[in-house]
Amino acid sequence: MPQEQYEIKGKVKWVLRDEFGNIKEEGEYENTVTALHDALVADRLAGGSDQLINWGHAGTGSGQTSSSTILASEFAESRTTLTSATQQAGGDDNDVKYTFTLGAGICTGNIEEIGIFTSEAYNSGGLCCYNDTISLTKGASDTLTVEWTVTYGAS
Repeated sequence: MPQEQYEIKGKVKWVLRDEFGNIKEEGEYENTVTALHDALVADRLAGGSDQLINWGHAGTGSGQTSSSTILASEFAESRTTLTSATQQAGGDDNDVKYTFTLGAGICTGNIEEIGIFTSEAYNSGGLCCYNDTISLTKGASDTLTVEWTVTYGAS
């Protein structure tokens, strides 16, 4: 019997910079892909109209699972629009890279979780990918850039 290698998996990379653009911290980790994201992919492949991933956000909680639809404890601000969502090329053409930036004054404080979403409104669901291995303190003048690569299949 052939083995299937076509799962959805993700990896998140983040860089925290001070007001002068100097790197303060950075990291790269595997993440949780939610059941909602699985359903989103199936819906879109079947010609459906489920909302696409368009938002990123951060929070102070942890412990969400693949069945979660929100961050454990989101910052009480609107989610941030993605800077880009780009299909990669060549051997990585089954990867999509989602990027967003939390600029100065946005999600300031201790960040313990991040996610990408289909819905804009704070605490309204739509969590597609989640990571709670991030642990940093974002100052008021700092910028956090998050780059999420989601792989659809074997690569």
